[in-house]
Amino acid sequence: LGMIIITIGLEMILLGLVSWKFGADPKTMPFPISPWDSVAIGEVFITGLEMLTLVVALLIMIILFIFLRYSKLGVAMKATQQNNMAARVMGIRTNRILMISWGISSFVGCVAGILISPVIMQPFMMWDPLLKGFAAAVMGGMTSLPGAVVAAYLLGIIENLFGGYVSIEFKSAVAFAIIVLVLCIKPSGLFARHYVKKV
Repeated sequence: LGMIIITIGLEMILLGLVSWKFGADPKTMPFPISPWDSVAIGEVFITGLEMLTLVVALLIMIILFIFLRYSKLGVAMKATQQNNMAARVMGIRTNRILMISWGISSFVGCVAGILISPVIMQPFMMWDPLLKGFAAAVMGGMTSLPGAVVAAYLLGIIENLFGGYVSIEFKSAVAFAIIVLVLCIKPSGLFARHYVKKV
């Protein structure tokens, strides 16, 4: 959680610098695939950019799942996250692991930014995806990648149902409400394993 807060603080500093240098007016970035041309799949309309985003997201999730489950580095990352001191005792270079984790998360964030920028590009364009992603991670469990994926789909369904049947103005507030609710009921997340430190 501490690293997440540090990351958010660093992002706010970078946002301020970008706004000061380039301005806060929305812009668009040229992209080979149009974000507006859509195709009909049954009664659902989906754009080429949305299809590309779905494919890239699934590919990244599969790669991360295999990496964290079966590679030595991925297991070392999970060990560092679960118990930093025990990981050091086992000979894991936790500082190096944290730097690699930061690099991987930065790469994933860059890919997300590239896929969003053809629609809108302005300094605060990633705040909404950041909030939704954080809410999904809290809801599914910080230590469970499949749980976070399932939670993201549930969050999207709940948000759209709330916007359709209650009020679209408060649609974004659903993510905040879910974070508070899950932290009150089950702080470890709905799908994560709860680890207890023995003394």
